[in-house]
Amino acid sequence: MTAGCARFPKPGTALRRDGDEIVVAGNFFHTGTRVVTWMDPGGYDAYRVERRFATLAQSSWETTRGAVAALTTPNRYGLRREGLTPEQVERFRGGGWDMASLMATIDQFVLHFDASGTSRQCFKVLHDQRGLSVHFLLDLDGTLYQTLDLKERAWHATTSNTRSIGIEIANIGAFQLGDEGPLEEWYQVDASGWPRIVVPSRLGDPGLLTPNFVARPARREPVAGTIQGQRLRQYDLSPEQYAALSRLVATLCEVFPKIRCDYPRDSQGRLVTQKLADEVLAGYRGLLGHYHIQTNKVDPGPAFQWDKVVRDARRFRH
Repeated sequence: MTAGCARFPKPGTALRRDGDEIVVAGNFFHTGTRVVTWMDPGGYDAYRVERRFATLAQSSWETTRGAVAALTTPNRYGLRREGLTPEQVERFRGGGWDMASLMATIDQFVLHFDASGTSRQCFKVLHDQRGLSVHFLLDLDGTLYQTLDLKERAWHATTSNTRSIGIEIANIGAFQLGDEGPLEEWYQVDASGWPRIVVPSRLGDPGLLTPNFVARPARREPVAGTIQGQRLRQYDLSPEQYAALSRLVATLCEVFPKIRCDYPRDSQGRLVTQKLADEVLAGYRGLLGHYHIQTNKVDPGPAFQWDKVVRDARRFRH
């Protein structure tokens, strides 16, 4: 008995965290980049049923369900139950996922642009207005926010929800030629000659953790490309976002071996720029854009540098 107790630290000893950990079935895994979880000050908590950005008096579920018609349930997430036996459903629905079972279930990582511009605004839209969720938010300054343990089934990518992890990347999005007003509003060229992101004042505090951070796209000019047969223009992510995302991809591919560190390619090895056929999607394991899953989506957009993310993530793994 004495020998057994000696294996544990003194009661009340704080467990040191480095600030780069993600949470998977209650376990912490290092990423090498800044992560704010739902348990941390300033985090975004998708477990809470109240609206995050309503006043306290108006935030309760009782008030919310009358105020926001789109919110029909207090929960914004569910159980990864497809493919589970009845015994597993009963065991896991209380939170008892083990790592081996979760590793056997998750094989996709779905990338979105949030079309909100900042992680703060994205969480407001998803949680307070639409009743949706995603595991990670990636802000303009490269801060990663984890809103749920990865054991949970977030509501972000329809048919891939049970088998996937999702991330919303702060970026106002991609627009058809001639309909680019949001790009003109959000990106303004300053004295440096390089565009900077200016969050519209109507959105209030952008909530960036890095003091005095100036967000700039990784490439000076907007990038044009075709997604789902649509010709679109989009400004690139910030260098800080690419650095953090590559670290996260490397981590997820290590923790979940069924997630291949690659993206959907055609027979010539080129990026697929439209929805995958249902039978292809059913067998696909790896990184995905939202548009690979749904025909009505174009994120993460034509500016997203798939090769850079995959190349850097592979380098971080070795």
